[in-house]
Amino acid sequence: MKRILTIAARTALVSIFAWAVFVPAASAVGQTVVSIEFDDGVADQYGALPILNGHGMHATFYINSGAVGDSLHMTWAQLTGLYAAGNEIGGHGLTHANLKKLKAAGLKTEINTDRLNLYDHGFLPVSFAYPFGNYNATVEQALKTYGYLSGRGVSGVDDRRVFAETIPPLDPFATRTPANVKQGTTLATIESMVTGAEQHGGGWVQLVFHHLGGADVYSVSVADFTALLDWLQLRAANGTVVETVTQVIGGVSVPPAP
Repeated sequence: MKRILTIAARTALVSIFAWAVFVPAASAVGQTVVSIEFDDGVADQYGALPILNGHGMHATFYINSGAVGDSLHMTWAQLTGLYAAGNEIGGHGLTHANLKKLKAAGLKTEINTDRLNLYDHGFLPVSFAYPFGNYNATVEQALKTYGYLSGRGVSGVDDRRVFAETIPPLDPFATRTPANVKQGTTLATIESMVTGAEQHGGGWVQLVFHHLGGADVYSVSVADFTALLDWLQLRAANGTVVETVTQVIGGVSVPPAP
């Protein structure tokens, strides 16, 4: 059952979280930082928790709050478990709508109502992933208006001209990623997204996943995901680290608008 906060309860939370400060983790010049990210909050992603815990790593999960608890998505209790283990819960829009097609009222519903829902369940969402990777200047401004500190697309790192996002990003509301991991993406290809950055001056590599296991086209096998984290542990010897999006971005959080 969803927990809806009263105005008084929300006001109390605002007093607690209004001045939350996220200090970006220090990174050495030329260092490679990897963020493990899951979009959509689908149910099979909860299986990443023991794998992350077993490697001492944390991920960022981007959630469509309007779908939480249905037959295909994680429950609020599962999201709380992820968060309690040190993982980040970010916004992904209320219903995964194409934000570029919405007017001001629709943007407020998709972005701000989504953020309120996450906030009301005990999270402090400051990172956002654009549904379908679609955004423009109007959508970026809406993220800023409603209290987000970053917005992520789904492209821009191509391993030919751009090997990683910069730290700090050129535009924190238009951060760039390699191609999303799909079922046909080999473990070697995923690893090359990291080594490409390492070999070209370092930077931020956002690895974007959707399904963990299963037959969906946007899935990674449990075996490959586990092997990737095993491999990332070894990359620490090269100075490569794993951080959540907020650890990379930093900034001062503000509570959601009513």
